[in-house]
Amino acid sequence: MALVGENDPRWIVADRQDGKNVNAWHWEEKDLTKSTHAALKELFESRTLVEEDGLSLRTKEVTDISGDVTVAQRKGKIMCYFEVKMTIKWGGKVGGDSVDGKLTIPEIEHDNFSDEFEIGVSVTDSNAASSKAEAWIRANGRKAVRSEIKKYFEGLFQQHQVGTLAKNATAPASSSAAKPAAASVAKPTSSPVTTSSAKTINWAMQWRVPIDELFSVLMNEQRAAIYTRAPAKINPQAGGQFEFLGGVISGYYVDVQAPTKITMQWRLSSWASGVFSSVVITLTKDEPAVTRLEFAQAGIPDGETERVQEGWRVNFFDAIKMVFGFGMEYL
Repeated sequence: MALVGENDPRWIVADRQDGKNVNAWHWEEKDLTKSTHAALKELFESRTLVEEDGLSLRTKEVTDISGDVTVAQRKGKIMCYFEVKMTIKWGGKVGGDSVDGKLTIPEIEHDNFSDEFEIGVSVTDSNAASSKAEAWIRANGRKAVRSEIKKYFEGLFQQHQVGTLAKNATAPASSSAAKPAAASVAKPTSSPVTTSSAKTINWAMQWRVPIDELFSVLMNEQRAAIYTRAPAKINPQAGGQFEFLGGVISGYYVDVQAPTKITMQWRLSSWASGVFSSVVITLTKDEPAVTRLEFAQAGIPDGETERVQEGWRVNFFDAIKMVFGFGMEYL
């Protein structure tokens, strides 16, 4: 996606020649990573935690922060996805003794920021004053930090109207008999539709990761949501349906042979109704921790080949390489 490769088109199709996103019905996104990092750094710069007789503690600064923050618009609805890690330095005095330490937050994400997400506490020195400060931070300081982070993201959601329809969006008509296309993948009643000018993609790449691990990354719903940074649905069995990027990509599995082969009928939401392409991914164990991946996609509508190939590269293969740290090269 755009946070992995700057020129990633997100498999977006404009509604018109002028590129206007009519009714806000295609995927758009805004990168809020820099502004969020800056705001959280400012939030915990010299912030008082407690000031009472014999005890004075405060957060000093955010010494490390990473992770992407994205507000996205899909099917007219505004959503926010983020996964942030932070380290906050704290310090102060207990009686006349100086104390300091760190608060380590391994993960704050859009699904858990309202919950009791983990905050680790450490102190620099081992003495009575540090132990007293650590006990207070564990009992009260973490709660205060969680509260501030929660309020920040709640404000961010309110500012960008996350969870609501975009102002220029109109919801699709619905009834008990009809559902939006992104909510359900209808299998074609006959062979997938292709055009006479349909195109193909063939790829090979070498991954420095065991074959079972690579197969799991490709077929695990939770891991797919991480590297695409968007909702994913995977039913990893023959006939099981899938959706990626919040419904931009959908289809169903024709055959799943763990951990060596994945065959699917695959489409973009912008393609004409009933148009599917065929995707076959074959994994071969070259060495104990080296896997060869062969990729073939056929039946791509005319004019879509370059966009589809770039989307696979940026949103899947390069993203998996970056997020999980796997070695990979295209052959």
